Amino acid sequence: MSRKQIQFGAPRRSKKAVVSDTPLELTVDRLSHEGRGIASHNGKTTFIAGVLPGERVQVRLTQVHKRYDEAELLQVTHPSLDRREPACAHFNQCGGCDLQHLDIDAQRLHKQQQVLDQLKRYAGVDIQPEQLFPTLTAAPLGYRRAARIGLNQRQRDGELLVGFRRRGSNKLLNIDQCPILEPRLQPVFDVVRQHLSDATDVRQLTHIDLSHGDQSGFICFRATRSPSAELMQRLQAIADALQLQLIVALNDAMIPADPTPCHYSLPEFELELAFGSSDFIQVNADLNRLMVRQAVDWMDPGPEERVLDLFCGLGNFTLPLAQKAAQVVGIEGSSDMVTQAQRNAASAGLDNAQFYRANLSESFVHAPWYRSGFDLILLDPPRTGAREAVQQLAGYGARKVLYISCNPSALVADLPLLLQAGYRVARFGIMDIFPQTSHVESMLLLERTP
Repeated sequence: MSRKQIQFGAPRRSKKAVVSDTPLELTVDRLSHEGRGIASHNGKTTFIAGVLPGERVQVRLTQVHKRYDEAELLQVTHPSLDRREPACAHFNQCGGCDLQHLDIDAQRLHKQQQVLDQLKRYAGVDIQPEQLFPTLTAAPLGYRRAARIGLNQRQRDGELLVGFRRRGSNKLLNIDQCPILEPRLQPVFDVVRQHLSDATDVRQLTHIDLSHGDQSGFICFRATRSPSAELMQRLQAIADALQLQLIVALNDAMIPADPTPCHYSLPEFELELAFGSSDFIQVNADLNRLMVRQAVDWMDPGPEERVLDLFCGLGNFTLPLAQKAAQVVGIEGSSDMVTQAQRNAASAGLDNAQFYRANLSESFVHAPWYRSGFDLILLDPPRTGAREAVQQLAGYGARKVLYISCNPSALVADLPLLLQAGYRVARFGIMDIFPQTSHVESMLLLERTP
């Protein structure tokens, strides 16, 4: 997607210029948007992983750049009252979580303030107390129902590596347990090692995609070539042990070609949505239910109103909205997900929900569904944002626009177009979908100024 990029915090690391072995003692001022501590040394900003605001720390410089430095933590000499013992033994090495050392309530306050600061600084939006809604929260551990796990076999000794990327590296870290994963998925590391450690052709497997619905799920092995009969037996044994449906993905093909869909529910709306092994689902089931409920409440469509749901996926928001609105039209870029969304609507008996495929990074003003007119618009774009879509919708005249953001920088890039078109911010709140990480999602409701 082509659009102007806005960067916050530290730029991408450049080649190492200077490394100092002399320890420095610094005071941490605040956290960056990606969860690193920010301190000042000789008038330059210094980024330090694993520290918290207010802490006095000993560090060693590892990277010196023109405008900022980077340092590694040696010792916390005066810890913050918000410091906690990380729940995971791999915390300091694994790149998956970056805030386990921070109290969960403090994590959420930090995330909220990060988005509020960026909205004010880069979009000129100062959220007022009456516009700010409580953070949506659920369990801080054991919440992740979808994940990608890396596989590799070390050249020097043949050891099988099963885990996640190391912090700041593309190399795999062997993982024994991950307290972020749902309990049903926790045994995956041991089970994979048990069945593949002595396999001779494991290098053709690149990674594992896990996804779990309410009752069943998938384990998908990505492979560079078709597995042998023996390897397939091993993979099936892994799937059986985890009580998951086995999928092997080969480029654009899958074995089996037509797997049985799994399901997740939205109990408050008495809805059940089917999904396939490659379909996107929200990784946090409890937060997803809270998020959908809040979105429907904020949009509050009337029985005569039409709703447009862009980047609709499987119908996660579309179908609950269709229970209240006259008609809801969902637009998605994946043909497979459009087909599944149509099936989900039919299964729910909702004939007022229609789905179409469209590339929302291109012009859609001539599409029949666009010219129909809508009272309410929901956008739930990927991390790159919805710049092109917003440009086409800014003057559309919808009564409300609900923007669900998984990237604050994209939100602040897209928002000014809607403000200039006569919308005002009516409600704002964040959603802690990824506890223990610096990742933050937010919901912002815009209403047209009378």
